[in-house]
Amino acid sequence: MTQRLGQYQRVETTTTIRVDPRVVLGSQLLQLGQVELEQAIETELNENPALERLQDDVEPLSEEFILRSVAPHELRPCSEDFEFQRSLPNDEDPPDWTDLAASQTSLHEHLRAQFLPAMPRGYRALGEYMVECVNEKGYLTVELEEIALASGSSLQETQGALKILQSCEPAGVGARNLQECLLLQLRDADTFEKKLARRIIKDSMDDFVARKTMPIARKYRVLPGVVEAAFEEILSLNPFPCENYSANHGGHHSPRSVGITPDLKLTRTDQGWSVEVLGPDPTSLRISRAYSRRLKELEAQRNAPKDEKRHIGAAVQRANDFITCVEQRGQTMKRIGEYLIQHQSGFVATGQYQFLQSLTRCKMAGDLSLHESTVSRATMDKFVQIANGEIIAFDIFFKPALRIQKMIEEILATENPSSPLSDETIAKLLAKKGVIVARRTVNKYRDRTKLLSSRKRRSA
Repeated sequence: MTQRLGQYQRVETTTTIRVDPRVVLGSQLLQLGQVELEQAIETELNENPALERLQDDVEPLSEEFILRSVAPHELRPCSEDFEFQRSLPNDEDPPDWTDLAASQTSLHEHLRAQFLPAMPRGYRALGEYMVECVNEKGYLTVELEEIALASGSSLQETQGALKILQSCEPAGVGARNLQECLLLQLRDADTFEKKLARRIIKDSMDDFVARKTMPIARKYRVLPGVVEAAFEEILSLNPFPCENYSANHGGHHSPRSVGITPDLKLTRTDQGWSVEVLGPDPTSLRISRAYSRRLKELEAQRNAPKDEKRHIGAAVQRANDFITCVEQRGQTMKRIGEYLIQHQSGFVATGQYQFLQSLTRCKMAGDLSLHESTVSRATMDKFVQIANGEIIAFDIFFKPALRIQKMIEEILATENPSSPLSDETIAKLLAKKGVIVARRTVNKYRDRTKLLSSRKRRSA
């Protein structure tokens, strides 16, 4: 048996796709908000010496400043009288005493101070997201499954976080419905009437809404007077636990407690609309002159050191790519703002949801000749300030059902409490405003916003 050894040569041609690093960098910067972009710029300035930032806070030298530096004695007062010297105005600007006042704590800041320290380590992102899902009335407006998916946590971890949130003050915060909110406020029931009130809310809520005293008295074998006392305990509870907190602490109406920073500002002046991209100005970034000059010298030399030339060239190229990506981010945001003014002018000008038109990210991307992922990155988790001064999330423009929900809320807010409107009547009122929906659609949106039916609103 013989063995043969041989050598073979084979040539293969393969095709691979390489992503341009500038595309990756541009996508990353586009997704950042105003605060995160500022942090990214500071990080790049620290890591890349070829990138510099112009200081715009340097004021030109005034004539008085030059005279004080060159001939300070010439500007001194001539009189030696002490009272004259003391009465001279101070050179420094007087402080604005409103800046020294303590800023009022917002509801979300109040919840973070209690909630986040009680969370286990490594779950801060889950805690931050859950706090932001609490509305100004104290209710959790997002389903636990969505919170778990958005924060990268399990459903079990989210449920545990919810229990911690619901243990915070004010009592009832973090509830997902009215019944849960009232039960949370009675979790430390220490009297018989409060314990009975808790049982009534849990098992006989319909009888309480209908004010049926006798069936409850027979069910729990107590006197009707005790049931009435339990009713009083329930009526003393707050269905909107954080509403009083917002009113007493300035709420989101106080300019000092606003924690949301808009990334885009749409204003209307006598000259027309203007779009302002807020945040760091890309024109303040430039390539270091020393690095540019040295790179030109190395390129002009024949026997220039390769390592130095490679290092300086890479730093300059990196700085140039970073500046270009920051400029592209600003241009994309501005185009989106101009598009909103063109297609959502009624809502942008007034903030009234009846003027909100149906819009999707896919349609906007097609009209702007952009990829849908580009529009998604540019609008995700960002906010825009519209003409009436209100700061809203970009997501509002892409929720077609939100318009109907808000219009239903506005109709119910102005109804006669003694004669509540039925779902059929609400549907007819919407039809007069140009919104054609069925009665069951009104019912669905009303339930989604935790609004009672006309019969229960009349009883309440």
